[in-house]
Amino acid sequence: MRINRARATFGRHETFPLRYGWLPKGFEAIGQDPEIFTKPEEAMITLGVGRNMVNAIQYWLQVTGLVTFDAGQAQPTALGTALLGAQADPYLEDDATLWILHWLIASNAEAATGFFWFFNRFAMPRFRDAEVLHALEEFSAQELKANRSLSTLKSDVSTLLRMYAAEPGRGDEHLDSPFAQFGLIEPDPGAGFRSLRTPRATLPPVALQFAIAQRLNAESGQATALPVRVLLYSDAGWAAPGAVFRLTEDGLMHGLARLIEQDPQRYVLRDTAGLHQLYLRGGPPDPVDILAAHYRGRTASTTLANRRTAA
Repeated sequence: MRINRARATFGRHETFPLRYGWLPKGFEAIGQDPEIFTKPEEAMITLGVGRNMVNAIQYWLQVTGLVTFDAGQAQPTALGTALLGAQADPYLEDDATLWILHWLIASNAEAATGFFWFFNRFAMPRFRDAEVLHALEEFSAQELKANRSLSTLKSDVSTLLRMYAAEPGRGDEHLDSPFAQFGLIEPDPGAGFRSLRTPRATLPPVALQFAIAQRLNAESGQATALPVRVLLYSDAGWAAPGAVFRLTEDGLMHGLARLIEQDPQRYVLRDTAGLHQLYLRGGPPDPVDILAAHYRGRTASTTLANRRTAA
C-alpha cells in the first residue's frame, strides 16, 4: 500500500485492461487446478483466451491480492476467498465487490505503481493522455529514481484509460471493463479526459470501511486513529480512500457518517487540538472479517426477499 522505490513495477498487464469475467474465471480455474497457469495451452482452453491474456489474468489475480503464486503453484488468499468464494460474490454481482477491487488495484503501490500513482498522486482534474504520460515520467525519474522505458510507461497510461474511461469506440475490452460504470475517469470533449472528485453518494459503505481498515492495519503497530485529511489525500506514500474513490471532502464526511451510524460503538469522529480525526474503539477490524460480515448480510437479505416473494 506504500510506495517503495525498489519494488515499483509498471506494464506487467501485457497492455490488457481487466475484463469483467477474468477474475471469477481465473479464481475458479485455480480452485480446480492450482498449476493451471504453468500449462499455457491448457489455460488458454480453460479460460477461453489467448496466451498473452492468460498472463494478464494471472497478473490481475496477483495485483488484487486474490491469489498468490509460489513456484507456479497458485493459492487463493483469505482475501480472495472472502471476495470471490462461494459464500461471497463469485460472479461480481455486488457493486461493492467492484469498488473494493478498484481499491485493491489503486492502493497497490508495488504491483500496480502506475495505477497507484494516478489515483493517489496525479492532481490534474482535466488532462490529455500525453500530460499523464509526461507526469508519470517525471514521477518515475524524480521520486522513484528510475528511468523506465517510455513504451512501458505509455502502456500503463493507455491501459489505465481504457479500463476506466467510458469512451465509445475504444474496443471490446473497454465495453467489458468492470470499472467504467463508476465514472472515476471520463471522456472530456475537447479536453481529453477528466477525473473529478464528487460526493459519490452511491459508494457502498463497506468499500470505504474496507479501505480504512486496510489503511489502519498497514500502519506500524496498527493505528486506531487517522486524520480526515490523511483519508482524503495521499500522505507519505500511502494510498488514501478519498483519493482512490475520487471523493470530495463532503462525500468522504458523508461516507464516514454512514459508518458511524452503522457501528457507533466502533467509529467516532473527534476534533483534537483542531485536528479532525476518525477514531476506532478496540483497534482496527480485520478487512477480511468486514467482507465476511457484508456478504453474510447480503445473503440473508436475499433469502428474506425470496421468502417474501414466494409468500
